[in-house]
Amino acid sequence: MRLALAVAVVAALAAVAAPVGVATGECAGIQQCIPVAGPWVVVPPHGSARYLLSCPGGRSVVGGLDAEATSQDVHVEFAGRLGSPVQPGVTTTRYALFRAVSTSSTRQAFQPRLGCIPVQGGGGRSTVSARVVAPGPALDLRARIIIVGPGATSFGKVGCPAGETLADAWHALAFRTKSPPPLSEAAYVRARHVVVGRQVVVTASSTDALSIDVHAIVQAGAGCAP
Repeated sequence: MRLALAVAVVAALAAVAAPVGVATGECAGIQQCIPVAGPWVVVPPHGSARYLLSCPGGRSVVGGLDAEATSQDVHVEFAGRLGSPVQPGVTTTRYALFRAVSTSSTRQAFQPRLGCIPVQGGGGRSTVSARVVAPGPALDLRARIIIVGPGATSFGKVGCPAGETLADAWHALAFRTKSPPPLSEAAYVRARHVVVGRQVVVTASSTDALSIDVHAIVQAGAGCAP
């Protein structure tokens, strides 16, 4: 399944090549566009997963989004920012947080994709007004990649800078492969995260049965409120 979104969102995180022969639409209708493909992110049965994917460098914003999945039971969306008009740099910024929800009874996966537009400076941040009070600015999203090797335990953390409050935390298991990996490999990896102050601390471990060819990673993510 592919999710094509016309509207469009700081070094690319875990970018990999697209599957051969499969067309995606993240750059459709955009003259100057840098396609960025993320890894295959595992989605638990009847569960959800999030993954933060960024445009390369610091001078581009997301102008288009797309995704591929291993089943049409996987439904993908992204978190857009409040503001008007809806457009790159307002609705989107230098990165996009994808969220996938699965209605399948078996493990599935999705691959997030960005179409990035080169600009001068970074994407703006904007909120809309309300009659009572305007909501706070969008969360500052941060992520770190933890490489998981066979029979190993790895640790990683990501946090909020001084003056910001940790408001959201997540972790995601993914595989850096061109095509969808055997999803049975996900059973060989265990990951969890805990919140310590303004930091999200992730522990990831695997059995010796994990194949080195699937290039397993775990993303630690944090949403920081200014």
